Amino acid sequence: MFTQHRPAIRMLTVGTLAGALICSAGSAASAAEHESFHGVFRETALAAAPPLHYDIHGSAKMTTGAAGTTVKINVSGLDPTKTYGSHLHNGNCASGGEGHYQHVEGGSTIPPNELWLTTGGGGLVPNRGGVAHGAGSATWQARTSSTTTTNALSVVVHEPGGARIACADLS
Repeated sequence: MFTQHRPAIRMLTVGTLAGALICSAGSAASAAEHESFHGVFRETALAAAPPLHYDIHGSAKMTTGAAGTTVKINVSGLDPTKTYGSHLHNGNCASGGEGHYQHVEGGSTIPPNELWLTTGGGGLVPNRGGVAHGAGSATWQARTSSTTTTNALSVVVHEPGGARIACADLS
C-alpha cells in the first residue's frame, strides 16, 4: 500500500515544481517590460541671479512600461513657504535640462502631454522642514532611446516664476 501512494506524491511534487517554474517565468517576463531610471538632485548652474542659496539634495525615479510612465521624487532644501514646479525635461542637467519633455512634441505644455510632479495637486509643496515628496504619472511611455530627438533625460525643479533651481539626470 505504501508503494501505491508514492507515485501520486511524485506527481504532486512534479506538478508543484512545474507551477513554480511557470510563475517564476511569468514574473521575469513582466519585470522585463518595465525600465527604471534613477537620478540625484543637485542645484543647477543656471539658477536665478542673484543666487537663491538653496542647499538642495534628493532623488528621482522614473519607471516606464507599456502601461505608462511614473516619476517619483524626494527633494530637501526647499523653502517651505513656496510651491515649486517640477517635470520631465529633454536635456541632461549639464545643458540645463533643455526644454520640457512632451509626449507629442510641440503640443500642449500641460498634462497629459507633459508629466508634472505634484504633492497631491497643484505643484511641489515642501513640508515645514523644506522636504517635498512628489509624484506624477502618464498613460504614455516616455521616450528614452538614443535614436529619437527628444527623450526624458532629467527632472527639473523650478522656483515659482520659472527659474531652474535643481536637476536630476535620469540614467
